[in-house]
Amino acid sequence: MRKEILFTVAILSLVFIIGFVNFAGDKVILVNRFDYQPEDITIKKGSSVHWFNVDLEGHNVTTDTGKNKENNSILDIDLSRDVDTLGIISYEFSEEGEFHYYCSLHPYMKGRITVE
Repeated sequence: MRKEILFTVAILSLVFIIGFVNFAGDKVILVNRFDYQPEDITIKKGSSVHWFNVDLEGHNVTTDTGKNKENNSILDIDLSRDVDTLGIISYEFSEEGEFHYYCSLHPYMKGRITVE
């Protein structure tokens, strides 16, 4: 019963956060059920992405410097700290390109951000 109450509060908070963030032009990616939702997004240069973990497990957002050289886009940021349940991690994208990321704890979790 306690978990259900916690997640109800989390979902209501999330609805508020998503509404506020989308109004600002930023995007929210849910980390839920061992998946980034959505996996693929497109944002404008200068916008931020906020990963919000609503899963019962801890996750992270990891990049490999130089991994995107074929696309001429190198994402060199430190987002690799673990994000526990109901944790948020954010990053503002100041360069155009296609950026790939994954969870180092669960490498099958992958995502892509296209910055225009």
